[in-house]
Amino acid sequence: MELSFQLHMDPEGEYLTVYKSFIGVFRDKETKVGLVHFDYERDKADGYPDAHLQVQGYSEFLAELLPDRPLAKLHFPVGGKRFRPCLEDVIEFLIVEGLVEGVPEWRGALAPGRERFQRNQLRAAMRRNPDIVREFVKEYRFDET
Repeated sequence: MELSFQLHMDPEGEYLTVYKSFIGVFRDKETKVGLVHFDYERDKADGYPDAHLQVQGYSEFLAELLPDRPLAKLHFPVGGKRFRPCLEDVIEFLIVEGLVEGVPEWRGALAPGRERFQRNQLRAAMRRNPDIVREFVKEYRFDET
């Protein structure tokens, strides 16, 4: 596995935000043959989804449909800016699919990091969409005491 995260300050200069990330899964360290990679690039300018998955492989059907675009060049959207997969999701994928062996209690070990990521993403979404937050609070009549 190879990880790369590029952080920038948010426009207000309050929080570090992920500007780009790469989580690549390779067959082994020596050959670096790629299996899959999860990419994120904030405000991607080339028209591809900011958060996407690319899979190394071959599909006969896709080769017929898209003869000039192999499977590895397709960008599968995965949740957008706020709800993209986190590192814990990729680790779970590797264990559940039998690509690596998990240690005992691996699910519990992944839970805090995943929860922290999801909470931070939700807070960022709320900060950028205060009208939706007000609407939600009003609809569900939360007691502020």
